[in-house]
Amino acid sequence: MRFGILGPLHARSSDGTPLAINGSRLRGLLILLLLDAGRVVGTERLIDGLYGHTPPGGAANALQSLVSRLRRVLADSEGDGPAIEFHPAGYRLAVDPADVDAHRFERLAADGRAALDAGDHAHAARLLRDALALWR
Repeated sequence: MRFGILGPLHARSSDGTPLAINGSRLRGLLILLLLDAGRVVGTERLIDGLYGHTPPGGAANALQSLVSRLRRVLADSEGDGPAIEFHPAGYRLAVDPADVDAHRFERLAADGRAALDAGDHAHAARLLRDALALWR
Protein backbone atom coordinates (compact mmCIF):
# COMPACT_ATOMS: atom_id res chain seq x y z
CA MET A 1 0.00 0.00 0.00
CA ARG A 2 1.03 3.59 -0.56
CA PHE A 3 -0.13 6.56 1.46
CA GLY A 4 -0.07 10.27 0.80
CA ILE A 5 -0.45 12.88 3.52
CA LEU A 6 1.44 15.76 1.87
CA GLY A 7 -1.75 17.30 0.58
CA PRO A 8 -5.16 15.68 0.67
CA LEU A 9 -5.02 12.22 2.23
CA HIS A 10 -4.90 9.35 -0.20
CA ALA A 11 -4.40 5.63 0.22
CA ARG A 12 -3.83 3.12 -2.56
CA SER A 13 -3.86 -0.64 -2.35
CA SER A 14 -0.90 -2.65 -3.59
CA ASP A 15 -2.50 -2.85 -7.06
CA GLY A 16 -2.95 0.95 -7.14
CA THR A 17 -6.68 1.02 -6.43
CA PRO A 18 -7.66 4.12 -4.41
CA LEU A 19 -9.21 3.38 -1.04
CA ALA A 20 -12.10 5.50 0.24
CA ILE A 21 -11.29 6.79 3.70
CA ASN A 22 -14.63 8.36 4.59
CA GLY A 23 -15.19 10.51 7.64
CA SER A 24 -12.94 13.13 9.20
CA ARG A 25 -12.16 11.09 12.31
CA LEU A 26 -11.28 8.00 10.28
CA ARG A 27 -8.98 10.10 8.08
CA GLY A 28 -7.53 11.72 11.20
CA LEU A 29 -6.81 8.35 12.78
CA LEU A 30 -5.05 7.12 9.65
CA ILE A 31 -2.96 10.28 9.43
CA LEU A 32 -1.96 10.06 13.10
CA LEU A 33 -0.86 6.45 12.61
CA LEU A 34 0.96 7.26 9.37
CA LEU A 35 2.95 10.07 10.98
CA ASP A 36 4.56 7.37 13.12
CA ALA A 37 4.40 4.56 10.55
CA GLY A 38 5.63 1.29 12.01
CA ARG A 39 5.75 2.65 15.57
CA VAL A 40 3.28 2.48 18.44
CA VAL A 41 1.20 5.63 18.85
CA GLY A 42 -0.11 6.12 22.36
CA THR A 43 -3.83 5.90 23.01
CA GLU A 44 -3.79 9.28 24.76
CA ARG A 45 -2.12 10.90 21.76
CA LEU A 46 -4.66 9.39 19.38
CA ILE A 47 -7.61 10.49 21.52
CA ASP A 48 -6.15 13.99 21.89
CA GLY A 49 -5.51 14.19 18.14
CA LEU A 50 -9.02 13.06 17.31
CA TYR A 51 -11.04 14.84 19.97
CA GLY A 52 -8.88 17.67 21.29
CA HIS A 53 -8.47 18.56 24.93
CA THR A 54 -12.06 17.70 25.87
CA PRO A 55 -12.69 14.16 24.65
CA PRO A 56 -16.18 12.75 25.04
CA GLY A 57 -16.97 10.13 27.64
CA GLY A 58 -16.15 6.73 26.24
CA ALA A 59 -13.40 8.10 23.97
CA ALA A 60 -11.37 4.89 24.37
CA ASN A 61 -14.33 2.84 23.10
CA ALA A 62 -14.88 5.29 20.25
CA LEU A 63 -11.19 4.91 19.33
CA GLN A 64 -11.54 1.11 19.29
CA SER A 65 -14.52 1.45 16.99
CA LEU A 66 -12.57 3.73 14.63
CA VAL A 67 -9.65 1.30 14.58
CA SER A 68 -12.03 -1.53 13.63
CA ARG A 69 -13.48 0.57 10.80
CA LEU A 70 -10.01 1.48 9.57
CA ARG A 71 -8.93 -2.18 9.60
CA ARG A 72 -11.88 -3.02 7.33
CA VAL A 73 -11.11 -0.15 4.93
CA LEU A 74 -7.43 -1.07 4.66
CA ALA A 75 -8.10 -4.78 4.07
CA ASP A 76 -7.91 -5.62 0.39
CA SER A 77 -10.21 -8.01 -1.45
CA GLU A 78 -8.33 -10.99 -0.02
CA GLY A 79 -8.42 -9.63 3.51
CA ASP A 80 -4.77 -8.63 3.37
CA GLY A 81 -3.52 -5.18 4.11
CA PRO A 82 -1.43 -3.49 6.73
CA ALA A 83 -2.23 -4.63 10.21
CA ILE A 84 -3.27 -2.21 12.88
CA GLU A 85 -1.81 -3.85 15.95
CA PHE A 86 -2.99 -3.25 19.48
CA HIS A 87 -0.30 -2.71 22.10
CA PRO A 88 -0.81 -1.95 25.78
CA ALA A 89 0.37 1.61 25.13
CA GLY A 90 -1.63 2.22 21.94
CA TYR A 91 -1.81 1.15 18.31
CA ARG A 92 0.72 0.50 15.57
CA LEU A 93 0.08 0.63 11.83
CA ALA A 94 2.41 -2.01 10.41
CA VAL A 95 3.59 -0.21 7.29
CA ASP A 96 7.05 0.66 6.09
CA PRO A 97 7.69 4.39 6.48
CA ALA A 98 8.90 4.34 2.85
CA ASP A 99 5.26 3.73 1.86
CA VAL A 100 4.28 7.14 3.28
CA ASP A 101 5.09 10.23 1.21
CA ALA A 102 5.98 12.38 4.24
CA HIS A 103 8.66 9.93 5.36
CA ARG A 104 10.04 9.64 1.82
CA PHE A 105 10.12 13.45 1.67
CA GLU A 106 12.17 13.65 4.88
CA ARG A 107 14.64 11.05 3.62
CA LEU A 108 15.04 12.71 0.20
CA ALA A 109 15.43 16.16 1.77
CA ALA A 110 18.10 14.88 4.17
CA ASP A 111 19.93 13.13 1.34
CA GLY A 112 19.70 16.31 -0.72
CA ARG A 113 21.19 18.39 2.10
CA ALA A 114 23.99 15.84 2.49
CA ALA A 115 24.70 15.99 -1.24
CA LEU A 116 24.81 19.79 -1.06
CA ASP A 117 27.21 19.64 1.88
CA ALA A 118 29.39 17.25 -0.13
CA GLY A 119 29.42 19.68 -3.07
CA ASP A 120 27.44 17.39 -5.39
CA HIS A 121 25.02 20.06 -6.56
CA ALA A 122 23.53 18.15 -9.51
CA HIS A 123 22.68 15.13 -7.34
CA ALA A 124 21.34 17.42 -4.60
CA ALA A 125 19.09 19.17 -7.11
CA ARG A 126 17.66 15.83 -8.32
CA LEU A 127 17.00 14.62 -4.77
CA LEU A 128 15.39 17.89 -3.70
CA ARG A 129 13.25 18.00 -6.87
CA ASP A 130 12.07 14.45 -6.13
CA ALA A 131 11.23 15.50 -2.57
CA LEU A 132 9.23 18.52 -3.73
CA ALA A 133 7.37 16.41 -6.29
CA LEU A 134 5.80 14.43 -3.44
CA TRP A 135 3.74 17.46 -2.38
CA ARG A 136 0.32 17.54 -4.00
